[in-house]
Amino acid sequence: MRTYLRNTFLLLILLCLSPVLQADDNPSLRIEVPFIELHSGPSAGYPVVSIIEKNDIVTVLLKRTSWLKVQNKRGVEGWFHEDNLKGLSQDGQAINANLITDQDVINRQIEAGVMYGDLEGANFYNIYAGYAFTPVFSAEISAGKALGSISDSDVFEVMLFSQPLPDLIVVPYIGVGAGIINTEPHSVLADTESRRSTLMSAAVGIKYHLARNFLLRAEYKLSLALTDRDENEEIQTWKIGFSVFF
Repeated sequence: MRTYLRNTFLLLILLCLSPVLQADDNPSLRIEVPFIELHSGPSAGYPVVSIIEKNDIVTVLLKRTSWLKVQNKRGVEGWFHEDNLKGLSQDGQAINANLITDQDVINRQIEAGVMYGDLEGANFYNIYAGYAFTPVFSAEISAGKALGSISDSDVFEVMLFSQPLPDLIVVPYIGVGAGIINTEPHSVLADTESRRSTLMSAAVGIKYHLARNFLLRAEYKLSLALTDRDENEEIQTWKIGFSVFF
């Protein structure tokens, strides 16, 4: 059963990552001006690293504000300003329909993903979905499975998050929430009965925009399990994963 659950979560991770590994979705552009200079970064202040000549075809990799990052047929990458689009044509659909801008990332509303990490020494697999009310405040529901050598646990939580600086490249966030944890021990010895506890949690983490509508996320969470015994338990969780946003 544990092997089946582990393989199921790994399959979910691969499914979420598979679009990142596909480069064929990037739009291509044909140059229709005598030449375009490619800069090493998204600004005219960066040095010119290459020249694209007329009739060359480039692949668009990324858009930052008004600058496009492209790659030519020789594999050279560089940036140019979108004003040069007046001298470009594209096979297929409009370029803006395929590019995610910084403002799109900041104003995202729906986000879902998978994460993997450690919950008090146990392998922890987590899936989640969230909704952003504003660029700063959002809510999230999550379900997780911890597979340990002594016991397995199911974790269900609702969290509220704040991103006080949503326009940074690496966005920090904090969160608070509540949930339940169901623990099922492997042993049938006395004092190892199944138990359910209420969780009160606080989390800190970071998010980074990888490409298109994909984010990298890392998080640390400290939870307090409210038990019916004399002492409550502290539970630490570390996890990292990927998400998609819409």
